[in-house]
Amino acid sequence: MARIACLWMPDLSLAALVRTRPELGDAAVAIAEGRAPQSVLRAVSSRGRTAGVRPGMTAAQARAVWDAIVVVPYDPETLRAAAETLADVAATFGPRVEVDGDGTVFLDCEGSAALCASERELATVLAARAARHGLAARVGVGGSKLAARLAAREGGGVHVVAAAAEAAFLAALPIALLTPAAETAEALASWGIGRIGQLAALPAGAAAHRLGPDGARLLRQARGGGDDTLLVPRAAPDTVVEAIALEYGVDRLEPLLFVVRRLLDQAVARLALRGLACAELAVTLELDGGATLTRRIVPGAPTAETKTLFVLVRAHLEQHPPGAAIVGLRLAALTTRPRPTQLDLYRPNGPSAVALASTLARLAALCGPERVGRPLRVDSHRPETTAVAAFTAPPPASGAPDTAAVQPRIALRAFRPPADLEVFESGGRLAYVRGRGFGGRVVRLAGPWRVCGEWWTSDPYDREYYDVELTDGGLYRIYRAGLRESGDGGGRRRWLADGMYD
Repeated sequence: MARIACLWMPDLSLAALVRTRPELGDAAVAIAEGRAPQSVLRAVSSRGRTAGVRPGMTAAQARAVWDAIVVVPYDPETLRAAAETLADVAATFGPRVEVDGDGTVFLDCEGSAALCASERELATVLAARAARHGLAARVGVGGSKLAARLAAREGGGVHVVAAAAEAAFLAALPIALLTPAAETAEALASWGIGRIGQLAALPAGAAAHRLGPDGARLLRQARGGGDDTLLVPRAAPDTVVEAIALEYGVDRLEPLLFVVRRLLDQAVARLALRGLACAELAVTLELDGGATLTRRIVPGAPTAETKTLFVLVRAHLEQHPPGAAIVGLRLAALTTRPRPTQLDLYRPNGPSAVALASTLARLAALCGPERVGRPLRVDSHRPETTAVAAFTAPPPASGAPDTAAVQPRIALRAFRPPADLEVFESGGRLAYVRGRGFGGRVVRLAGPWRVCGEWWTSDPYDREYYDVELTDGGLYRIYRAGLRESGDGGGRRRWLADGMYD
């Protein structure tokens, strides 16, 4: 016999709001259709009801009743994210999970005996996992979706209906829980039948004859025969979406980042439930006035680390700040399998691609994105001509280690821009060189090497390069620029330091 578990929230819209904003857990909160004072309230917390605020009032009327009440606009994305979180919790015990239209989640318990010793333990673990994700869900287990739903609604927390006890469990419940049609409910009330057990005691043929197909359905459900709806598993979504609607605009970066960090924590927690990582993050900002901005952030490698994603989002927002106050925020993480890392016995472990992406994002925020990347070869003979391309991590090394002899090399630490020099000659040879932060007598000298080009442009170059070793212990590359490049009308050619050899 099939067994179904149900996760149900008494008021999912309020629970979804408190999940995103835990500081409102004990506050008087109302959820309105919109942000206008005339917006109608959809839901009110218990503390707000105690103060006299009721659903159906307008936001202005609610504030007139109690000015301390917090009115938050309704956000379907926040509600959907809470329902999907319950579904992710249920999916940790099996793939057959259904999300009903009101946010109720059903789980096919087949195979759960390998994970839990009893159905009671299964329901308790489901409730505990949902609570860790900010949702105080009620859990029921029964032989059908109807029995599981009613066990969750009426069980007061965690309730398991045994296979042979469904009729006895249903007997004391009101018939309204079976959602009869209006005509059927009116007829049953005129007969004085208000409990499911009273309905189950009616003769099947007479009930079906007098009440029609809806009466036959109610009678079958009342006698524990199950319902007519089958569990329809959801298609596993490829994105994890978290959203929040703010009751006022946020026009500063730090408060906005506080909200971003909270949503990222929730998204990463859901990724952990699925065992997935974030391959791309879409950040949608709802601006005051109705406009929206979407920013796409791609980590260097799939990651499920809040800190890394937060650094990337922060760097992006610092580089491209929104032009208006933010009244809503939506994060959509495209999921993928974590990238496995193959270690090498003969090579040291290289830097993490995720950590590298975080570092590059910070550097781009400090220096500008056009100054961070990998050096790019430029089609020019001018020595100082450089360009920067987007950084791409090299593929992991594979195969046997390279046992070829390592040839020693010398590297030039280029000065950009080249540093001006004072050069003194003796007998037609360079004798002393002095620059900013270095200088000394010339110990060894090599050169000159003449380099010229781009004579067809407005900025040609004609240089004589030397390698000089000075008494300060440094080995430098210097050059004497041509007259046109020096820009000196007196016929003098400038001396500049191009770099230092390491």
